[in-house]
Amino acid sequence: MTGRPGEWEPAPAPADATVGAFARQVAQAAGDRAEAWDAVAQVLTMDEAAVIAMRGGGPSTAWRAGARWLGDDAGMFWADLITLDAFARGAGRRELSDDVAALGRDHAAIVIAALDVVAHVREVAALCRQEAAAWGRGDMGAGKALRGREREVIDARLVPVLPELGARLVREAEAKVWQTLGRLVLAWLSVEAGTDYQRAVLDGGRG
Repeated sequence: MTGRPGEWEPAPAPADATVGAFARQVAQAAGDRAEAWDAVAQVLTMDEAAVIAMRGGGPSTAWRAGARWLGDDAGMFWADLITLDAFARGAGRRELSDDVAALGRDHAAIVIAALDVVAHVREVAALCRQEAAAWGRGDMGAGKALRGREREVIDARLVPVLPELGARLVREAEAKVWQTLGRLVLAWLSVEAGTDYQRAVLDGGRG
């Protein structure tokens, strides 16, 4: 990861940018991070609304926007996002009920036991939105404090659960799209926590 472990920052502003312009950039990045965390919560819930969002490309769009600030580190997302794009493009040839059933089987077998983590994922997303609002109004102190609170929740509530869950999805899921989602959850956690969980729990493999 770039920078100090866990200290995610958007790309540096141009040298001639004003403080206000940089604050707006950070606010946009925090808002994009909120959407990316919402996508994690959505796919882990995987109810019918989530399946519809997957078929429409919603989570892929959210993760692509969240990754655009990462420079070279964004490469960890691209192959799996292409797979999600293919899933969405092919949705017109599949019945919604078939996707609900197929995704539901792996969800019941692997995800449902860890479903309590979704509330904490949504908490991080909400904190990111508060951070975005703080930066948007120029309150740097509040923005930095909220970023610190996000890290506390990530470290205390998400890191104990998501690496194992992501690894199980990659290794045990029958549906290829769930294997892809497992890698993407690990990639996003890696960005936010400052540890390469894809490498740590998958031994550098692709599942």
